Amino acid sequence: MRALILILFVFSGVSNASEGTAAERSVTVSGECALEVDPDRGSVILVAEHQDKDAKAAIRTATAQHEKLKAALKKSKLKDLELSSVEYTVQEVTEWENNRAVKKGFQCRLGLRVATPEIPALGEVLSIADDSGIRNTHSLQTYLSDAKLLEEKKRCLALAAGNAREKAQHLVKSLGASLGPVQSIRERGTAESQPVPMPRVFSMKAAEAGPAPTIEGGKQSVRHEVEVTFSIER
Repeated sequence: MRALILILFVFSGVSNASEGTAAERSVTVSGECALEVDPDRGSVILVAEHQDKDAKAAIRTATAQHEKLKAALKKSKLKDLELSSVEYTVQEVTEWENNRAVKKGFQCRLGLRVATPEIPALGEVLSIADDSGIRNTHSLQTYLSDAKLLEEKKRCLALAAGNAREKAQHLVKSLGASLGPVQSIRERGTAESQPVPMPRVFSMKAAEAGPAPTIEGGKQSVRHEVEVTFSIER
């Protein structure tokens, strides 16, 4: 019985020593990727608003303006146009006069978010809004669509993995050894910058504003980091 226990103990010791040797024959490095990507979509929020002493009249006028805007946008030649409602408020307006609150009527606001892959043509969207009587525009920005963001993340992940292998090869070669196969891979993190905001814009009458401006989209960053463990052959 004692002989059996002794054999098991010796076998266990050999196994642990072997595992320790394998662990020593490896190298772990991090790989990074940082891309600057051109956004493929842009958006802006257009607000139809009207104030009247009667709440129903305020809603009626703002709604008519809102529907006129949507009809004009749908008739435009902008491709893949996406329209979504982002605001609908009706509130009483009061102003402070002679140390008391004075009721001035009701204001109705209907916000419409307009998105398109034709970023330079966002200036045309502003012009259409102007012709429709919209005087309030804001949140002009460019961004990556979900499909392009996923594509760029995959590309960045591959670049990060390649960077890890290059670093490991350089490190191991400088120590007179050879890099072996991959033992493990761990994704350490991914990040992308937020949509690029542009200054708040208030629309002017078309006659005063002149030709529609061409909107330029800024770059967005996509980053990835991986941790890779390689075996060392000698």
